[in-house]
Amino acid sequence: MGKYDKYVNNLRLWTQFVRPSFRGKMADFSLMYDQFVQPDAPLWIETFYAYAPGSGAGVPGELPATMNGKEISWKDGMQHSHDNFDELFLFLGSNPYDNTRLGGEVEFWLGDGENSQKFITRDPTAEWCPKGVAHNPHLFTKVDDPKYPVMEIVIAVTDRHDAERPNTRNYPIPPAFSWDKVGEEQPGKGLYSKYVHKLLLATDRISPQHRGRIAVPALMFDKNVYPAPIWVEIFHVYAGGSGIGIPSLEAPTARKLPDGSTFDMSKGNGHAHDFDELFLFLSCDPYDTLNLGGEVDTWLGEGKEAEKFTLTKASSVFVPAGVVHNPQYFRRVKRPLLMVVVAFTKDYFGAGNMRLTPLPPNFEW
Repeated sequence: MGKYDKYVNNLRLWTQFVRPSFRGKMADFSLMYDQFVQPDAPLWIETFYAYAPGSGAGVPGELPATMNGKEISWKDGMQHSHDNFDELFLFLGSNPYDNTRLGGEVEFWLGDGENSQKFITRDPTAEWCPKGVAHNPHLFTKVDDPKYPVMEIVIAVTDRHDAERPNTRNYPIPPAFSWDKVGEEQPGKGLYSKYVHKLLLATDRISPQHRGRIAVPALMFDKNVYPAPIWVEIFHVYAGGSGIGIPSLEAPTARKLPDGSTFDMSKGNGHAHDFDELFLFLSCDPYDTLNLGGEVDTWLGEGKEAEKFTLTKASSVFVPAGVVHNPQYFRRVKRPLLMVVVAFTKDYFGAGNMRLTPLPPNFEW
């Protein structure tokens, strides 16, 4: 067993949660990163794949669901809040040829009672939900092309997420919700507008070596979107032969690092920093979410101790602070996939004492 094996794990399906209303509209089971994937997981992450309209979460009229064999009815819809952790909801498209498009339409609510507010998004969007704020329902109202599902990634800043815990509160559905008003703007008091923003492109750094293989620029949730304690970068990958940290004669344009140095990509590199980081490798196929649809080589460790892991399944790679990681090499890509990077920092390049390291000696094309 290698030194870093415990940090590399396959994602799982949430088979304990059976939601009949998803069938024919969304992948039957959401894809999970949680304590069952990695016992000391610092985050709880759920990924949905909507390939047809009409499904969602907490929506009135949903068929009864089953959680661990116990039936749950959402006939009247529902909201809930968590008193002990924040959540980030990311709505994004899966078309790697245009990562600025959602590829559909999603409605979601923040706040309870008369203060509740409805949002309609047709763009890749971030919904930051502070602890104690009621949220849901989420409703996928349009999907432009079932080949490119609309994806929802829920990142809960907690090591456990259990709807039956005492720190979770349930609420009635927002009184302004109406099926007759689906698709219509419903202006509220605007109390929660500051938490909802479009995702942005990483225009502060361009990687020309990715063109024709990875959507550039990458899609971002960072301090320019909302000042949250996490930073998220999303790579839409559609062809092999590229990656992060691999040797390239095309130098990326980027801001200098805090020590004044810049990336020299001619020889490739790894790096380490003072905060934890999590890499998720996700399929974009709603009918086969467990298989990555390609082959990715990823490295952990420095020098002769560096270990290579080859991923073919939907996977997670957790990188504790100080551990050298990269390159990430997309060796083969049979169908589009995502690499989602979640860093435990507000400012990836402005803090963290990033340290560049030489390419692992066992790297090979």
